[in-house]
Amino acid sequence: MKKLLIITAAIFGILAITTLIIDPVFALSATNNNNGGMSIPESVMKIAGKSCVKCHTVPGNKMALSKLNLTNWDKLSDENQAGRAKKMCDMVTKDKMPPNKFRKSNPNDVPSKEEIKIICDWAQSLQVNKK
Repeated sequence: MKKLLIITAAIFGILAITTLIIDPVFALSATNNNNGGMSIPESVMKIAGKSCVKCHTVPGNKMALSKLNLTNWDKLSDENQAGRAKKMCDMVTKDKMPPNKFRKSNPNDVPSKEEIKIICDWAQSLQVNKK
């Protein structure tokens, strides 16, 4: 009986942790706002899912969230989205994001040059669409 309780608790714990990790990615990929803003494309979300959402979505790092909160992306105006996307491009291009500590502990999650180009092309498309 005790063994069954431990196994059940472990399964629920794993499910809870998985939900916390996966939920922000799915929530962000489905964003669309009432302010006319654009959702984040799947190609960009794939990159953000491995490189950004751990810190830049709730309940992520408070400092990271103060700079960019992807959880609230759908609430931003077109102009604000365009500005933040440009900043994202600038930060990954200059190797300022992800931070060095993350890069050292998660080398496979650092965006490649091709992935940085995808982010920057998307950011540029938002600049062009600005009203």
